[in-house]
Amino acid sequence: MSTLQKLKELGFDENRLKLDSATYSQSADECVVNFVYPESMPLTDEERESIRTLIVGEVGKVCSAAVKFNKSCFDADVIRKRINEYFDTEYKALSLVFSPNDIDIFEDECGANIVFTCDTMTKQVLENKGFVSSLEAFLKHKFFINFNISVIGKEVDVSLDDLITKPEDITTTLSYCLEKEKEINKFEVESKETIYGKSATVPPILISDLPHENGQAVVLAGEVLSPMITTFTRKSRVDGADPEERKRFTFTLRDPSGKIDVVIFPKEEDVEKLEGITEGMELIVNGIVSIFNDRINIKAQGLTNCIVKTKELAKVYRKVNSRYNFVVPKPVSEIQQMDLFSLTEKKTDYWDTHDTVVVFDFETTGLDARSCKIIEIGAVKIKKGSIIETFQTLINPGEPIPEEITEITHIDTSMVVDAPSIDQVLPDFYKFTYGSVLSAYNIDFDYQFLANNGNRLRLLFDNEQIDTLKLARDKVPSLGNYKLGTVVKALNITLVNAHRALADAYATAKVFIKLI
Repeated sequence: MSTLQKLKELGFDENRLKLDSATYSQSADECVVNFVYPESMPLTDEERESIRTLIVGEVGKVCSAAVKFNKSCFDADVIRKRINEYFDTEYKALSLVFSPNDIDIFEDECGANIVFTCDTMTKQVLENKGFVSSLEAFLKHKFFINFNISVIGKEVDVSLDDLITKPEDITTTLSYCLEKEKEINKFEVESKETIYGKSATVPPILISDLPHENGQAVVLAGEVLSPMITTFTRKSRVDGADPEERKRFTFTLRDPSGKIDVVIFPKEEDVEKLEGITEGMELIVNGIVSIFNDRINIKAQGLTNCIVKTKELAKVYRKVNSRYNFVVPKPVSEIQQMDLFSLTEKKTDYWDTHDTVVVFDFETTGLDARSCKIIEIGAVKIKKGSIIETFQTLINPGEPIPEEITEITHIDTSMVVDAPSIDQVLPDFYKFTYGSVLSAYNIDFDYQFLANNGNRLRLLFDNEQIDTLKLARDKVPSLGNYKLGTVVKALNITLVNAHRALADAYATAKVFIKLI
């Protein structure tokens, strides 16, 4: 009899108790099992003990066990944490798309409501992938609450076809996008009454446009987060005098483009005014830029109550190139294709609804997509089950390639000195992938690099995705591991020159064709 059945015999079904997680610590040789129960039906001490006895008895055959119980109720912070867990396990690329500002969580008589706000193109992608139903199922397993999830698409005031792409100079077209974005995003506020100091005499700018220059006068506006008044002791300026106590008022200002810390050292008569500033208030802040230990904040000289009219910023994306500028794809002839694949290769229904798939692979300077750089792109385009083109280039990352990366990839700094930069290459890769499904072996890793660089260069890689690693796990069961080398060997596919982008992409494309 399974543990689940034994729990049911004790009177616990999914409406009464849910397994939240089970985590094993190798160092402690202990498994911690977490259960959740509904707020409306608290567990008695006797029930807790019966569950604990059962679990310890089952798990204790292998290692020591600890059982914990957590109450399930509406808590926006906990729900947001669970959504992040979902992103990490199922849709990791979404963590790059949605910020906390884009997810609204509130409760009404129908249950918990979650509203995702994104551009209309992202909304279409999510709807095609069944995002809402998948997330609802995930949260239903974690809570005893009804969830109503919706995705709202916001219209961008300019379409891709509105962007001028001639001349096709990368700097020119990117600059055009940035200027067009500023033109669209008129940051508007309506000032009310001055709360502290002097009111601003010029319109506010976005936090993203803040000058990084110590002492520079600026005017900002946005929502107040975490306001706090604290007391600190400062040594007196007069020798021998007692230290003096001072007040410090701090908060974080958030506008549609980012956040910045604000600080005021008020006089005693101003403290009461500042105590009236609460979470969520909207303020115009005029002050000066202060940079200390490479951390930037604002020393406020005036605060004015206001209404911020610009709640969201539109992002303007570049149009697909009309030609390749730095990397031109190479065609794969039909004769070569016959050698690579059997003519009896099974053509599946997948190709009835999908025309082309681009299988790609990146070699990088490390694992962190936020700080590491791409040093090679390799990609293979499949059309109706046959490979038709390849795309490959080394990339100059603008920094030395670490020795440990050279040991793995055999790419060293001298090899990329004359290679184009990612800024030069990515518009060509965007053209190569435009309109195709994207696939890679563990696509979440490569897509983080792709999305980060794409967002910076105003290139929207919103293609449908399919992970070849997941495909292999589903279609080739019982392998000892699912490294690319192991899978290609199991499928009698040859992988030569592993850990080079095009070689890995080509092998992955063969796996994709065999398994799709």
